[in-house]
Amino acid sequence: MIEVEVRGKMSEEQFLETKKFLDENVEHVESHDREMYLLFDYPGYHENPLLRELDIRLRNTDGNCEIMVKRKAADNNVGRHELSLALKDKTLDTAKEVLKSLGCTTGLKMHRSKDVYMYRDIEWSLVRAPKQNYYFEAEVVVETPEDIVKAEAHAAKEAVKLGLTVFSPNELKEYIEWLDKEVNEVVTF
Repeated sequence: MIEVEVRGKMSEEQFLETKKFLDENVEHVESHDREMYLLFDYPGYHENPLLRELDIRLRNTDGNCEIMVKRKAADNNVGRHELSLALKDKTLDTAKEVLKSLGCTTGLKMHRSKDVYMYRDIEWSLVRAPKQNYYFEAEVVVETPEDIVKAEAHAAKEAVKLGLTVFSPNELKEYIEWLDKEVNEVVTF
């Protein structure tokens, strides 16, 4: 399974309008609140998200905890293989201690709330980050690297139909770096 995702920033007005349209016209999959920690101390981590070969996170989604590993599936940074290891705990306290024992002592704490919908074979996540920040993620799952470009084009085309603008790779990098400085928090376990 390869996750192909495009993203774009939204104003509060765009967020509310898009949410209203999706609520009224398509399948609402779920809404959730998520606490995440992007780990720094491991081989494959790179400060630049576009050069990162491996992404390891701790996630607590409404009390469902997991360790997530995402690996690049192609050079275009759009497709990633995802692995999830569910944890029995309802908090991340034990997981943080275990990872600290393995040498992962720092990370980036993030908080996000999402409303997730299925529309035109795409999973749409409308994301709220702290400090009145909004963005969308449009995700398509494919099975082979050869399908990545087609899936990315499909998601981007459908985003435009909804009146949304998709980040270019450089815009995505700049937005992630901005969120990391202005919204997210570096923490030590």
